[in-house]
Amino acid sequence: MRGQSVFAVIYGVISALVAFIAASAICLRTFHWTLPAAILAASVFALFFFALSWFRGLASVEIKRIAREYKLSDQDLAEITGMKASDFPIYHDKLQLILPKRYWPKILEALQKYEQERK
Repeated sequence: MRGQSVFAVIYGVISALVAFIAASAICLRTFHWTLPAAILAASVFALFFFALSWFRGLASVEIKRIAREYKLSDQDLAEITGMKASDFPIYHDKLQLILPKRYWPKILEALQKYEQERK
């Protein structure tokens, strides 16, 4: 579980750093805001993108963990989530999350429910 948390935090920090740099550059150069106002706005954007990326990182790791732990095939995942089997390609015994990230919470919720039923 510790490795999962580290991945999500690093993913979130990188995303936040990129968001902070981009937002501060836009605020300073395009909007001609003062430095404190630009830093404040960039910090808000960075915080938002950290939280978003952190959740996505955790969701990705958790979805893959449940699929691996229960040895779920693409057909199993499709049946559990109500989606198509082609949405869950498995290459070299690893699930590839090719679905848009907006579907990940739905998938994660269905797989967590599946896991609770099995315990």
